[in-house]
Amino acid sequence: MRRTLLYLIQLALIVAVAIWLAEQPGEVRIDWMGWRVETSAAILALLVLALVWVLAVLRGMWLWLRRAPGQFVEARRERRREEGYEALGRGLAAVAAGDASEARRLARKASNLLDEPPLTRLLSAQAAQLGGDEVEAERQFEAMRADPATEFIGLRGLLAKALRDGDRERALALAERALELKPGLPWLLKQTFSLQAEAGKWRAAMGTLADAAGRGAVTKEVARRARTAMLTARAEETDDPGEAKHLLIEAVDLSPCFAPAAVGLAHRHATAGAQRKAIKALERAWSAAPHPDLMRAWIALKVDASALDRLRWLQRLTQTHADNRESRLALAEASLDAQLWGEARRLLQDLASQPTPRVVRLMARVEREERNDIEAARAWLERQPSAEPDPLWVCSACGAQSTGWAARCGNCSAFDSLDWKPPPRIQRIERPPPMLSQAASEPVPEIPPTPAASG
Repeated sequence: MRRTLLYLIQLALIVAVAIWLAEQPGEVRIDWMGWRVETSAAILALLVLALVWVLAVLRGMWLWLRRAPGQFVEARRERRREEGYEALGRGLAAVAAGDASEARRLARKASNLLDEPPLTRLLSAQAAQLGGDEVEAERQFEAMRADPATEFIGLRGLLAKALRDGDRERALALAERALELKPGLPWLLKQTFSLQAEAGKWRAAMGTLADAAGRGAVTKEVARRARTAMLTARAEETDDPGEAKHLLIEAVDLSPCFAPAAVGLAHRHATAGAQRKAIKALERAWSAAPHPDLMRAWIALKVDASALDRLRWLQRLTQTHADNRESRLALAEASLDAQLWGEARRLLQDLASQPTPRVVRLMARVEREERNDIEAARAWLERQPSAEPDPLWVCSACGAQSTGWAARCGNCSAFDSLDWKPPPRIQRIERPPPMLSQAASEPVPEIPPTPAASG
């Protein structure tokens, strides 16, 4: 509306000037170099306007001629850019579709058309990975790593490759550098912490864990458990008794039910002659969660006592959880040592309905020592292969089993993966009877035995 109004005003001014010139008759005479030009004022104004228009047209043509080469080059560059981005988009779609050959072709085309190495290198690396060319993918990621604008993308690609190759040392170095560039990424915090913990870099891992917990990358419960495990591991590795005791006290305060930390603390106290503190540490942990490691550490405090005294000593510890399975097993074994067979049988009676190998062995011992019944003892021992397994430290990552706790799995090096629980039972496959026709014509192949679980 405003432009239309402005146009009408300009048109009205032109018409007004034209009318005014038409109403003002007059003559104009020009003498120049022997020439004389006589005309009216209106005609002269029109000639001046025409001359101005011609000059404007000529100026426009001159400017166009000057700009034409640059505009041509720019138009060609713009077409190449459009074609390059189209190839880039189609290449990414080919990667998503799993078409390796098409992705490589479009990556080359985009690289030729676009002068933007970060984007084309990423597509080239993804196409190479899709096609199984790890050498080319690594070369592209290394090139991105060398460019500050794409260093993080290159580091991430190299980190993923190092993890696939099992090169944990290189993966740790890459993750720590990537964390310097992007300190707030949750997945990177968790990955860096995991690698640091696997490498036993406890101080660095604790710092990363605290940062991850502060940013919400891990829950408070996960952070508490991981810190407890690291404190216990540091205490086991240090040669300074004072530092070890300080670390274990913090671990026990964080997780009173974590038996390895309580056992370690009790051992440190007992070694230093602080018997009461050792007793208190074990009683506190047992009250939180009974565990056979606590029981063994408790008995070690009275290793030189008589069998009857050790039984009374165990009764002091187990009074807070008298009906617990571990309490009954420990008291039953101590009762057998003290030749109190009736008490041992009473304690094992409820556990014998679904026995574990440990219960089976104790029941066999009861039959052999109390009644000298070898047949009954043998019958119990024959139930051992089919019994439910006793709890062990089982790795949640690889399934390896261990009788002792460690911060890292001895089989796969996973951090804080050992849980105290019954291991899975090994299912043995029985060979079915052969069909009559098959038995008459060909032998039945042997089924290989089930491998034993790793220990």
